[in-house]
Amino acid sequence: MSSKRARASLVALAVAAGLSAPTSASAGKTDESPREVRQYWTDERMEAAIPGDELLVDVMPLSPLDDVLGLGLGGGSEARGNGPAKKVANPQRKPARTNGKVFFTLNGLNFVCSGTAVRAKTKSLVTSAGHCVYGNGQYASRWMFVPAKDGNREPFGRWTAKKLKTTPQWEAREDIRYDVGMATVAKRNGKKLQQVVGARGIAFNREGNQDFRAFGYPAEDEFDGQTLYVCKSRQNGSDRENGRPRPNRIKCDMTGGSSGGGWIVGRGKVNSVVSYGYECVVILFPCENPEMGNLFGPYFGNEIKQLYRSQKR
Repeated sequence: MSSKRARASLVALAVAAGLSAPTSASAGKTDESPREVRQYWTDERMEAAIPGDELLVDVMPLSPLDDVLGLGLGGGSEARGNGPAKKVANPQRKPARTNGKVFFTLNGLNFVCSGTAVRAKTKSLVTSAGHCVYGNGQYASRWMFVPAKDGNREPFGRWTAKKLKTTPQWEAREDIRYDVGMATVAKRNGKKLQQVVGARGIAFNREGNQDFRAFGYPAEDEFDGQTLYVCKSRQNGSDRENGRPRPNRIKCDMTGGSSGGGWIVGRGKVNSVVSYGYECVVILFPCENPEMGNLFGPYFGNEIKQLYRSQKR
C-alpha cells in the first residue's frame, strides 16, 4: 500500500472509530481560543499534517476509468512539461502574500490545504476548498491560515477561524461541483487580515477560455509543501463527468496540499480554487491516465456567489 493510501485508511479508521477533536458548531461558528489554536500547531504537527485531498477518497467516483483511476490530486513527475508549477520567487510581496497555507483538524486528524485572502466588508475572509473546511458531517476545528508561509518563515503570522462555511451542496452531499469553502478569521494584534496582507478580488459567472494562475502549496511527489507554487494555464475544457456547472480544467502538476489554492483571472480576482485531479492507483502495471497533469476547480457561478455574500459581513 502506498503511503498516500495508508493515510487514506487512517482517515477511514478515524471516522469509523468516531475519533474527533473539539468541533465547530453546525453553523460553522467556533468558540476556540485563537491563542490555543496557534499554540496547537507546532512545527512538528504542521510538518506531519496530511494533504487535504485525502478527504476526497470517499467522495463519489468521478472518473470514466474508475477501474484504474482514483480521486485525489494527480500530477507529479509524469506531468512535467505539461503545465508545470513554478516556485513563487518572493511569497511576501504583494499580491502573492494573499496566498497561504491552511491547517485544520477533522475526524481527529490534522490536515493541510491552501487558501487565499479575498476582499470582504469584514476584511477577514479566506477562500479555500469545501473539503478544507467541512467533511463527514462536521466543520473542521483548529482552522488556521498562514499567509506567505515559506518554510519555517511566517512573516504575517497565524490567523485562526471564528466562522467556517461551505456551499449547501457540499455540506449536504459532498457534490464536487461546489467544493468551495470560506473562513472568517479573527483579528490579530488588533488588526484584520486584509489590513495586513491585502486581499484578492473575487469574480463570478465568467465565460470559459480564461487564463488562470493557480496558486498552492503542493506537498506530494517531488514537492515538499514548504513553498508557494503557481501554474499558469489557459482553461483546458471542463470535466464532463459531473454535469453542470462543469468544473474547469487547467494544465497543472501541483499535488496534494494545494487543495483550496486560488485560481486568479484578469486583474487579480479569484475565480476558482484547486479542488481535485485524477490519479492512477494501480501499481502492478503502467496506467495511462488521460487526465495526468490536469487539475479541476469549481465553476464560480451563482451558488458560490451566494456563499460569498453570506460571509462578507
